[in-house]
Amino acid sequence: MATAWPRWRPSSPSPPMSPSSSFTADPPAEFLCPISGTLMADPVVIPPGQTFERACIQACAALAFSPPAVAADLSALPSASSPLVLVPNVALRTAILNWCDRLSLPYPAPLSPDTARDVVRRLMPSPPPPQHEQRSQVHSSPPTPPASSVRTRSHSGDDFVQQETKQAGGSMEEKIMVMLGADGANLAEQEAAMALLRKATRENKEMRKKLCTPRLLAALRSMLLSGDAGVQVNAAAALVNLSLEAENKVRIVRSGAVSPLVEVLRSGHPEARDHAAGAIYSLAVEDENRAAIGVLGAIPPLLELFACAGAEYLARREAGMALYHVSLSGMNRSKIARTPGVVRTLLAAAEARDRSNETDATALRRIAVMILANLAGCPDGRTALMDGGAVAAVVRLMSNGSAAPGSAEEEYCISALYGMSRGSLRFRGLAHAAGVEAALMPVAEGAGGVGRDMARRTLRAMRGEDDEAAVTATGLLGRQWGDGSVVSEGLVSIRRPPPHRSNYAGTSGSNTTQF
Repeated sequence: MATAWPRWRPSSPSPPMSPSSSFTADPPAEFLCPISGTLMADPVVIPPGQTFERACIQACAALAFSPPAVAADLSALPSASSPLVLVPNVALRTAILNWCDRLSLPYPAPLSPDTARDVVRRLMPSPPPPQHEQRSQVHSSPPTPPASSVRTRSHSGDDFVQQETKQAGGSMEEKIMVMLGADGANLAEQEAAMALLRKATRENKEMRKKLCTPRLLAALRSMLLSGDAGVQVNAAAALVNLSLEAENKVRIVRSGAVSPLVEVLRSGHPEARDHAAGAIYSLAVEDENRAAIGVLGAIPPLLELFACAGAEYLARREAGMALYHVSLSGMNRSKIARTPGVVRTLLAAAEARDRSNETDATALRRIAVMILANLAGCPDGRTALMDGGAVAAVVRLMSNGSAAPGSAEEEYCISALYGMSRGSLRFRGLAHAAGVEAALMPVAEGAGGVGRDMARRTLRAMRGEDDEAAVTATGLLGRQWGDGSVVSEGLVSIRRPPPHRSNYAGTSGSNTTQF
């Protein structure tokens, strides 16, 4: 498996758009509400994981109508007794506003409730004509097409099907949709369809791009929730393969696939759960996806899988790396810090030893201290770490050989101590009691590098000395060091995360395994 890690890039202002281009640019399809077709001003996510304009989905719930674009059955949802849960899609709203800023366009205005109701009413089917009118029209009605031809038609119409089948991969999409499209499709047909999609996307880069379509993503959502192990496993593996392409990552999250993946993590078949962890890791590599993944509830099941000693190493590593990337979002750091037992779980993983396979144990320890260092970058995280005994635990890691001098683990441990020291009088007492000064002095007196700078600043904070650099991470943000280390987002990434095992390396340049 090859790994694609975030790289430091100097920021450069984009060239200004000309007025003509500003007013001729079409918004990305993901920015448009599937119900109204307009640019979303207040995008929200509903439980199946789809995003809509708030007023439109509320109008659908109020009118007990589920348009074809809505995966959930809103007609069976009494809005008064069981209100629809709406989660603001902060990442998408930010992307829309940034797009408007780049093109010097005004921000979209939310639809009024009355306007949204009118939009939804226009989508509702007209009531059937009176019986006498039906009798008068019976002779002029066109013949019903045979059932075999109905199965091969797209929900979007014949024109759409013809356009898709002209493209490479279109015939494969149609084949899969035909296998899934019949109302009476049995589990064997569903499993065969998902196995075909999994095989088609395993090694073919172009096929992965062309099969990441709204229709197939919608089908994958329902297949992930199947009660059949074969269907669920193949669907999860196919989604991992689709997520390998950078251009698919945001599209998959916006299609609503995260919620079913979280459900698989919680209660799915063990093999499907492992694939789901890999898919979320792959999606979390894209920074635009991280906030949404945290909002949609992925953090607790990822933490549970990472801490599960009985799980496969690869599954634990994928879950841990997913947590690491999710924790790069400031919003998610607080969520992780407030998760019950998180510090105890991470410290147990950081201090675990496995004589039978020390290589795997070392990799998991490194991931644990990477996440601990990220948590130290926010106030909630610092509090949770000190409440959970992290100061003494980190010193133990540095003194018992788990974080060897000069290793990546040592730098992450120093980063965690440095983060906890920022503006905290409480840290001083805990640090003196744990022997932080003795652990950091050899590093502070060393040859140089990021670790030495952080060790010196941590020691100054312990002594209550003012730092000319204001003892904040801002002075180090975005600096690239000679050894390729990167410091970003409050010193949460000292080095690039550990690469995948060489026997999984591929040519795709992606971050997770093909299945």
